[in-house]
Amino acid sequence: MKRRQFLQSLAAGSVISTVDWLGYFRRFGVPGSNKELGLAEAAAQAQTEPRFLIYWFQEGGWDGYSMFNPVDTRNDAAQVIPAGELHPNPAWSDQYYRPTGYGNAPNAPPATQGNITYGFLGQPGLSLFPDLAVVSSHYGNEFHSGARWEYHYGEYPYVLGAQRRADERTVMQAFCEAYGSSYLLPHISWHRWLSDGELAFANYPEGTGYFERLGPAYAHTIYGKTPGEMRARLTRINALTSSARDARIRSFVDDLHRNLVADKNGPSVRAFASAVEVHKSLVGASTINIQPSRLFTDPTLRQEFAIGPGDEEITFTSVNDMPARSKESPNTNVQALMTYELMTLGLSCGFFIESRRVRGFDTHAARRDVLNSRGQPNQLASMRSNLWEPLAALVRRLKNTQYGQTGRSYWDLTTIVLASEMGRTITGNVDSILAGTDTDEVKYSAILDQDVSQHWHVSSCAFLGGNVQGNRQWGRVGSGTRDAIPILPSGLLDPAYDPVTGALISGRTKDPASYVSGPGHVYATALYLAGLDPDALRTAHKGRNVAPPMRFIAR
Repeated sequence: MKRRQFLQSLAAGSVISTVDWLGYFRRFGVPGSNKELGLAEAAAQAQTEPRFLIYWFQEGGWDGYSMFNPVDTRNDAAQVIPAGELHPNPAWSDQYYRPTGYGNAPNAPPATQGNITYGFLGQPGLSLFPDLAVVSSHYGNEFHSGARWEYHYGEYPYVLGAQRRADERTVMQAFCEAYGSSYLLPHISWHRWLSDGELAFANYPEGTGYFERLGPAYAHTIYGKTPGEMRARLTRINALTSSARDARIRSFVDDLHRNLVADKNGPSVRAFASAVEVHKSLVGASTINIQPSRLFTDPTLRQEFAIGPGDEEITFTSVNDMPARSKESPNTNVQALMTYELMTLGLSCGFFIESRRVRGFDTHAARRDVLNSRGQPNQLASMRSNLWEPLAALVRRLKNTQYGQTGRSYWDLTTIVLASEMGRTITGNVDSILAGTDTDEVKYSAILDQDVSQHWHVSSCAFLGGNVQGNRQWGRVGSGTRDAIPILPSGLLDPAYDPVTGALISGRTKDPASYVSGPGHVYATALYLAGLDPDALRTAHKGRNVAPPMRFIAR
């Protein structure tokens, strides 16, 4: 029914029920609401409770073997090898290169707390382990752009440079399409696709690669940028609503007055008043009732999130000889603070937090540099400042902040995903170099120039939140194979593999149902934990990811 028809039926004396009014609000919005002002296009969804989703992504590839794919090895970078030696003991291909200081605190070998075995990069997050669900049988993608794309879009046949289609969705777009219609700025992300460095602007025109505008407008990507830019954005919106609201309300009320004045206490009027209250309880406040200038400035919060000099600034990085680029993003502790305030003020529900440096964890290292440094680049300081400390501050706040008067905390309603696009190698095979026809001097130089901290498929992911089984770990990496052991749909290890070495047991065959999870499983699991059915979304053409959720992670 069109707006005019609706009001004409009211003028003709038809009684409009509360349900009728609610249907009208879903179509046209309440006077002065975000939708009425054109700030959100979707009808209000009568969700029984809100949900929040946070991805926390470490761009560049963390050292998985020192994180949640823990293996204990020698650190052969500490030995002294005579110059020009082509056949040392252990052989070049059999040497392991761990981070500088590996084996001694704080770079200790793998340890176990509760049900989780972890490497030293996980140590700063021990306080979160009771809430943490780790998946160690997990593969990333060894191609930066492909990995980042799959963590956003899931797994299905795709071409990075193709035009994105109407049925494609990132995980945040799918989530916000379901839960974001009543929020002013539902989908906030702190990443820039082109910051990856491999995607040249000319090769990826509008609509290709990562595309911000898929699904309804309210699910589109909004780049969070810095606190100052977010305050400016909200100030502009406030100015728009304050100038437009009075005129729109007057116009709407005038129509209602002409049609309802003869029966101002009648059932239609009473139903209208009731519907407004119901609508408000379902979708929250209809206007911005905050002062943007005060956002992200609370000294107590800033202290809790350890906001220091330079944390709100952006950084610029040059990758692969491409011009220096920035994500226009502050440090992750600032992103976490912004997430908390935007969430608890009712402005946003989906967030993609990402380390601000372009490929900050991409620790490529030539063998000669590793030997000179007595180890691989050490990511411990970066993991502490980019992930564990700000994440712990955010979790504490979410647990201690009640949602409305529900008796439930924001933590109860939130799902958090931790991931990085790939792991890192700790060895380098030189067989092809030794088999070549070059001189020994050239071979030796090539061996020293070899990258021994390359992209590697073995990685991990983790989940936290009110609907997650904490203090759990599924899957593992074999101590002998250094590869992920497949898991069954139940989450148990495939019994065809030795649970320690990871090798396939002689005479056994892989269970056809077992698998190693990937970015698509993370995509589906995040939506599943948030109360959505990934298969139903795909059937409804709201995303193409075909990987199933890891249902065993849910409580």
